[in-house]
Amino acid sequence: MAFSSPESPVAPRRVFINRVENPSEEHEELNKMAHGVAESRSADVFSSYTCGSLYHEDIQNHPGDIVEAGCLAAQQLPKAKYRLFESLPQDLIKTGKLSDLQLEGVLYACQRHQMILANGQRAGFFIGDGAGVGKGRQISGILLDNFARGRCKHMWFSISTDLRLDAQRDLEDIGCYVKVIDGCQQLDKETRVFGLPADFKEGVVFSTYATLVSSVQKGTNRQSRLQQLIDWCGGEHFSGCLIFDECHKAKHFVPGKEENSTKIALAVTTLQRILPKARVVYCSATGVTDVKNMAFMERLGLWGDGTAFKSFDTFLGSITKRGLGAAEMLAMEMKASGMYVSRGLSFRQAEFVNVEAPLTPDQVKVYDTAVHVWNELKNSLEYALGRTNTATPRVWSIFWSSHQRFYKQLCMSMKVPQIVREVQQAIQDGYCVVIGLQTTGEASLESEISRGGGVLNNFISSTEEILTRFIMQYFPTKVTKTNGNVVEDKWSVQAKDLLLSFVKKINLPISPLDDLINQLGGPKKVAEMTGRRGRVVKTEKQPHPHYEARESDNSNVDSLNIQERNSFMNGTKLVAIISDAASTGISLHADLRAANQRRRVHVTIELPWSADKAVQQLGRSHRSNQSSGPIYKLVTTNLGGERRFAAAVARRLQSLGALTKGDRRAATGADLTQFNFDTTYGRSALRNMYQSITLQSICPGVALSKLLTGAQLPDKYEFTEFNAIARQCLISMGLTDTTFVVKDKEATDVGRFLNRILGLSVEKQNLIFSYFCECLHATIESSKREGRYNEGVTDVSGSSIIMVRSPQPVFTDFRKGVMETKHVTLNVDRGIDWDTAVKLFQEHGSNNLDGFYCSKREQRGQRLFLLAILKESSTHLFNITRPNTGRSPFEEEKTELLHKYRKISLQDAEAGWKSQHERTRNNCIHGLGCKNGSSCKTGCRITEIHLLCGGIIPLLSALEMAMEKHADKLGLTKDNRSLRVVRVELDSGQRLVGLRYPEQLIPEVTLFLKEQKQVDAILEKQRNGILDVAASSKETSNNCVGYEEAESPINPRTLSKATTPLVTIKNFFKPKSLEEKPKVTGNETEPVEETCVDKGRHEGECRAYFLEDEITNSPCLSNSSTSNEHEMSDNRMKEVKSGYFVSKESKGEDFSESGTSTSDPGRSTNVAHHISTPRSKENVQLKTSVKRTNSEATSRSNKRQRQSSILSSFGKVTNKPAEKTKKKEIFCPICGVKFAKEVKNVEINDHIDGCLAT
Repeated sequence: MAFSSPESPVAPRRVFINRVENPSEEHEELNKMAHGVAESRSADVFSSYTCGSLYHEDIQNHPGDIVEAGCLAAQQLPKAKYRLFESLPQDLIKTGKLSDLQLEGVLYACQRHQMILANGQRAGFFIGDGAGVGKGRQISGILLDNFARGRCKHMWFSISTDLRLDAQRDLEDIGCYVKVIDGCQQLDKETRVFGLPADFKEGVVFSTYATLVSSVQKGTNRQSRLQQLIDWCGGEHFSGCLIFDECHKAKHFVPGKEENSTKIALAVTTLQRILPKARVVYCSATGVTDVKNMAFMERLGLWGDGTAFKSFDTFLGSITKRGLGAAEMLAMEMKASGMYVSRGLSFRQAEFVNVEAPLTPDQVKVYDTAVHVWNELKNSLEYALGRTNTATPRVWSIFWSSHQRFYKQLCMSMKVPQIVREVQQAIQDGYCVVIGLQTTGEASLESEISRGGGVLNNFISSTEEILTRFIMQYFPTKVTKTNGNVVEDKWSVQAKDLLLSFVKKINLPISPLDDLINQLGGPKKVAEMTGRRGRVVKTEKQPHPHYEARESDNSNVDSLNIQERNSFMNGTKLVAIISDAASTGISLHADLRAANQRRRVHVTIELPWSADKAVQQLGRSHRSNQSSGPIYKLVTTNLGGERRFAAAVARRLQSLGALTKGDRRAATGADLTQFNFDTTYGRSALRNMYQSITLQSICPGVALSKLLTGAQLPDKYEFTEFNAIARQCLISMGLTDTTFVVKDKEATDVGRFLNRILGLSVEKQNLIFSYFCECLHATIESSKREGRYNEGVTDVSGSSIIMVRSPQPVFTDFRKGVMETKHVTLNVDRGIDWDTAVKLFQEHGSNNLDGFYCSKREQRGQRLFLLAILKESSTHLFNITRPNTGRSPFEEEKTELLHKYRKISLQDAEAGWKSQHERTRNNCIHGLGCKNGSSCKTGCRITEIHLLCGGIIPLLSALEMAMEKHADKLGLTKDNRSLRVVRVELDSGQRLVGLRYPEQLIPEVTLFLKEQKQVDAILEKQRNGILDVAASSKETSNNCVGYEEAESPINPRTLSKATTPLVTIKNFFKPKSLEEKPKVTGNETEPVEETCVDKGRHEGECRAYFLEDEITNSPCLSNSSTSNEHEMSDNRMKEVKSGYFVSKESKGEDFSESGTSTSDPGRSTNVAHHISTPRSKENVQLKTSVKRTNSEATSRSNKRQRQSSILSSFGKVTNKPAEKTKKKEIFCPICGVKFAKEVKNVEINDHIDGCLAT
């Protein structure tokens, strides 16, 4: 099919591919075939990861089951051009120290860093790999490549100083032995009068984000930590790496309103801007939880100069306006541009179980009593505020905040009995348990302790303390008179006292954390990894509850949480409780190296509000190198309102998956969609529900009977009574007053609704929540019928899918970004042949109404056939499959189906099915007499669809505007007017991901882009004070184009330095290995016997005399001490042994100090030469040695060589494997006498002293 020229676009053809004009009743069935190609949500969220970008014979596969989000797996990385393997040692690759997965991340990060953006800054890279994949090693690989190319200064930021050791371990694991500087504190410590020592001017500065924003001590004239780091790295010309590990800590950045940003986000952004040529790496398992949190990632080049989005706000508006579908496209486009990778451990080993903890009758009574007290408090507070004339906004804000925390703690407390049963059963079954929560209630504990004067006689109730504290602090009782006197209002005082007495009578449960530890055996059985400083416990010595400080016995070595973690990992304790404070950096999985190999059961008593915290918590028990995957148990009560927390996290997790995994369900592998209410459809459903309650009518599409059944209250209320209860609930929730009008800003606030219903009684809470769920279901079904339902990325289904021609580049003159956009044309066969239909019926047909049907009336002289199968868990809805269009996206009501069709046998259906399947291969369902001729595609079995693949995000606005302008001319239904991302697998096995878009609109989009480009050029010239409409706009666009730098050459010196181990106290005194020793020739089978270099006494005496003389004449030693003499003799003996003993293996080939052979007959002459100048040379050598020792200019390499040469010489004998078990023969170096094996060192020393004396 020819493409229209952008210069003279052809008017779109009127093709009726989606609807039948002037539909009548007889055409109703035909219109059901006009929905186009069927799309379905894929059940495969993840795909197994395969590295398809690297080709090297020595690359090793990554150990472990690694997966990638299905959508990202379908998107290929760009071609690898960077020559990474030139800088990496070959053994690093051969041994798998960097796997294929990790090498891929390193290569594409380095390749991305070669790109300079249009604004002059170096492009950054985002490693979004999940926990356990090895982000640390990838960072280390990036650093090693940079050191190999001469860049020796880098900065690595993370969240904790404890992680510095992990960073150093990761570097050393891949053979990179560069100095890791412990942040600004070590720089301060090492700074001298003339600055830093040479070895601290290079390396990797490891700093925390807290240090980055911290200020120096008062009273000093030091600069800020940020400026200190900038000065260390060299300022704006710095081209080393900026590693932002756990970069989600910097997510709260507000461009244009920097004062509203967090300090960390502001510091991270400032650092990137001041160092424009730095090689930035964003690294996090969670990445971002929302598009708005991407503001600090300026180096990705998604907005700004040379892009389609002038600013971050424009970018944010474009993505958020289009929902999660656009976010999924963004993740895929980032990968295809080579700026992003995201792989993770498979959750195939893990199991997800939803555990409901139903409230007991006693718990329901406590809950309802608490609701009554809060309602009384709300009413009394309103009256008291009026009587005392107190300002209300702040009080009500604190009221609802306390209200939320109270019910959150109450729900947790009520789940404790169920969790205790789950834990005990798991331990009995041979598992161990990890319990995850976010809050510890420490603030309530400390408040209660301070109120009681530091004395506790029982476990405290955090819920009781929250409610009591609010009444004590914020319930007003004082009135200011006109004369300025302050007096107490008697009614308010009485009301306050009465409310406090009510709180005591509720019988609220104790704090969940202390309750759990107590019921599970106390601190000796439970490893607590939280941030709180103390707890209430019962012990054998003190059986009554008392406050106990959590202190470490050896806090200088390990933190208490690390000790508790070790107790859990070695099996001493089988239950671990982790909070937010311990969720980062602690691994609790069934590590193959740990003693505790029990399978983990991870119980989530409290889901966190933040998705990044949720992923960190879930990742503690699921890592690589584990013997078994965890069992996740998500515990919720049967309260509708308690699901508010699960709903919030599910929304964050879905959004997290969309942005960092490419598929909104891919955040954790769990299906949490049943808890997801805060969506576009949820907000619309909430508005509809409020309107229906206000108008005293039932929400459209909702049946009262089904609503009551969902609330477990079948047939309890008539509609009038139900609506009155619903109105009263809205008043109790503070969402409306007696006018029953909900404000617009609250009408779609799902979070507030789900939070406030916690304050309703159990029955009312479930009733109103069930109503909301039914409204949500009705809203989604309506959206599906109207073609407005967005499921994100869907799969195009068909019995055969082929590509018509090779992809065609489009919009090439208007490209903004790295990727080009291509137009792909596909032929999709939607039909289902007879054999497949029969198989489908046999596998799924179980109801007596399931089977093949034939239309009662003829359509254009022909009967229509279909296969109907009752939908699972439904009594009246059927899934419909047709011979020509396959599975229908619309379900058929039972009454409608039986009204239009009649059931027939397989024998009667076969001929009609095959006929309908064959005649619609290339023709519409209307037959040859269709008035629209070949342009009609309604019901056609083989249909053509068009995709736009590649760079889509920058074009979204233009694509949507062209669609809105010309959709009516094309006769498109609402289903085909929405932009949807689809995934296709061709018959050849090739996988494509793209945006479905009508081919006829491509010229219109081109024309729109051309006009937009001209307008932008005019506006740009106006800003510059020049107005020249005739000038080419190409010049303007070309001024804002990035470029690619050439690779830096390998620097052998810096590479060798980076891969050479640093000198430590261990390797400084470590003998050299056998491979490093000089090889000697000779008959190795001869028995080993040690002998003196010269059996003549004269030479040995001279050498020994010189040693003795130098030692005894030293003013630093005392000659009167016998022990010192023995000590000197020992040292002297070591010198003699190490320097002048050799084995008979060498056949008498000996070496003098100078290294020349002394095995020739003339060696006596050489020795005599040494004697002829007895002391001069030895004295010079000794003085030189002392001088070098005391000199500040002495290099460590000289010291190391001198010391190691002695030890390695000594090691020539002691390190030989064949001689390990054999006792060495020892001779006197003076007289040559052989000592017995059992002789002691002291006796040998005395003998040598005697020889020397004579």
